[in-house]
Amino acid sequence: MSELFHTILLRVTLAGVASAVALRVVEGGALREIVKLAAGLLMLLALLQPLAGLRLTGWEGVRDGTLAGIDVDAIQEQNAQTTMSTVAASIADALESSAQAKGFDCSVHVTMENDENGILQVGKVTVYYQSADAARLDELKTLVTEGCGVDADRQEWVAQ
Repeated sequence: MSELFHTILLRVTLAGVASAVALRVVEGGALREIVKLAAGLLMLLALLQPLAGLRLTGWEGVRDGTLAGIDVDAIQEQNAQTTMSTVAASIADALESSAQAKGFDCSVHVTMENDENGILQVGKVTVYYQSADAARLDELKTLVTEGCGVDADRQEWVAQ
């Protein structure tokens, strides 16, 4: 039980640090609210994911990770994927809104992944921009880099 508590404490601490860094990087406005939402989801995931792995003995019907024919591991994976897609869509929407506010016509696709510690992070950002915005592409790249903290090596730029 103390190992479970240690795991929860470590994950919540790491999620808190990641959230604090993300909130520090982001300026005000709608993007900050999206990052707050993502940080909350990250904290919730950090708290609940270790609990989901807790196996209680003595229940009838529980064996090999299934409960009365329900595959618990598959449900956990589906929940993790749902969380990833929700956070990715929120970040993409916030980046698109920020870009539109600065006069850019672009669409953004964000993919999420877990790092080596199991912490949810932005994996890749793909920006589909209009050729009319090519002259201001450096400004758009700076907006994306500052908006979600993704290095240039995890960004893809596609002219339309």
